[in-house]
Amino acid sequence: MRKPVPQKGHFSWEKYLKETGATAAPASCFRQSATPPLNEFKAGMKLEALDPRNTTSTCIATVVGLTGARLRLRLDGSDNKNDFWRLADSSEIHPIGHCEKNGGMLQPPLGNHTRVHSRQRESRCSPSGVAPAPSSSALSASVFPPQGSGSTPPPGPCSS
Repeated sequence: MRKPVPQKGHFSWEKYLKETGATAAPASCFRQSATPPLNEFKAGMKLEALDPRNTTSTCIATVVGLTGARLRLRLDGSDNKNDFWRLADSSEIHPIGHCEKNGGMLQPPLGNHTRVHSRQRESRCSPSGVAPAPSSSALSASVFPPQGSGSTPPPGPCSS
C-alpha cells in the first residue's frame, strides 16, 4: 500500500511525531464499541452521577444537553461553568434510587447543607414536570435484585 504524499499545508502525523519525539497510541489501546450506545435521555431528566471533582461523591444531576451518545450534565445547585459530559452508557451515571439500593447517600445539591434522604430525594429528583432518567438508559434496574428479595445488592460507588 502506498503512503499518500502530503500536500502543502496538510497535517502529517508521521512528521509531527518525529518532530515532537512522541509515540502514537496503538489501535489496541482503544476499546470503543464500533456502535455508539443508544441515547434515550432527554434534557431535563434527573439522575445520580459521580461528581467529576470528587468521584467518591454521588450527586443529583440534570441532563442539560445531548450530542449523539453524550450527555451534558449539571450537578443540581451548580452553574453551567461546572457542566460535564458522560456517554449514555457510562458507569458514572445511574438511575435515581441507585444510592439507596446500594446503601449509599446522595450528596445534597450545592447550597443545600442537608444530606438527601430517601423520602426527600423523591421530591428533589423528580420535581413536578421533570421526569427521572429511564433506568434502561443508564444502569438497568434488572442488575439489582428487587427490594425484599433477600439478596444483598453489590456495593455501589455512593458516598456514605
